[in-house]
Amino acid sequence: MTRLLLPALALALALAFPALQAGAAEPGCVARCREMAAKGELRSGVNEKGCVTNVCQEDGRRFYKSGEFEQALASLDVLSTSLERSPSYRLDRGLVYYALGRFDEALADFDASLVNLPDAFIASAQRAHTLIRLGRFDDAHAGFAKLLDAKASAREFRGLRTRSYLLGNMGVIDLFRGDAKKAKQELAEALQIDGRNTQAATYIYRVLPQLEAGTIDAAGLASFYGATEDAGTGDRKRAERETAAVIEKYPKFPESYFLEAELLRNSYRYEDCERILRGGERAIPSEIDLAAERLRCSLLKSGPTSAAAKPALAELKRLNQDHPENVLVKEILHALDLY
Repeated sequence: MTRLLLPALALALALAFPALQAGAAEPGCVARCREMAAKGELRSGVNEKGCVTNVCQEDGRRFYKSGEFEQALASLDVLSTSLERSPSYRLDRGLVYYALGRFDEALADFDASLVNLPDAFIASAQRAHTLIRLGRFDDAHAGFAKLLDAKASAREFRGLRTRSYLLGNMGVIDLFRGDAKKAKQELAEALQIDGRNTQAATYIYRVLPQLEAGTIDAAGLASFYGATEDAGTGDRKRAERETAAVIEKYPKFPESYFLEAELLRNSYRYEDCERILRGGERAIPSEIDLAAERLRCSLLKSGPTSAAAKPALAELKRLNQDHPENVLVKEILHALDLY
């Protein structure tokens, strides 16, 4: 079963832009509007204050999309008084707070956004995600369940049929709540509705068996979920810390090694990637995918056609011969054009 992959582009963007430091100069949107007003370049009917409102909110959204979360917050905070009651503004800032791991503040903004637009789907869904991060699993499950009856549930959201997205998240939450039977039903239905739901596939085929085998518990799964969320928003450092903590406490849970290895691989830390996966192989020698992923890092480190890559390539080919049923080994060979 293919595991849920991380958005490498988001990770790269998050690394590429340094955060603003406390006490830094005012956001560029304010300075630009002041300069345009001084030069008489503002559009007819738009004053400097109106310019700041429009440009700073646009900058906040742009910085958020590019992974520059501190810059996004600095731009949006300029408008905290003037747009306090704006649902779109509170949603924008809530998304930034969530990406920064400031979940209490994110929840406050999503709640405020929903005051005047109680049926807003995105704010409601993100509110439910935030409740998961705060450990309020019952409230989070209720939030997703409520959206099943929304008109938007017949559409697509985040690249999935919306009903599949909602049921997948409800299934994950039920694993956290200790109801594996209900979780399995929800995850199976989510996958049946939309086969693209990699989260549902990962949890039903990879994670749930580990939970049933006792290699991880509900609390550990919640920590693992948090790490995947942080990796997805681009907070690589926090994701690495959380994943390392899961590995230390649950050394026989393979998915944490895969996540940590992917984080390291996406930041070109191939030797660290090899080290983490070797530890996984020692802890779980029956998990062939750990060896395959380690060899992927070895080949990326040296270049698959270099002389230094020959031992890793030979080992990968032996792995393929010894385990012809293993899909990942074949995928790596094909991806490196070595099959």
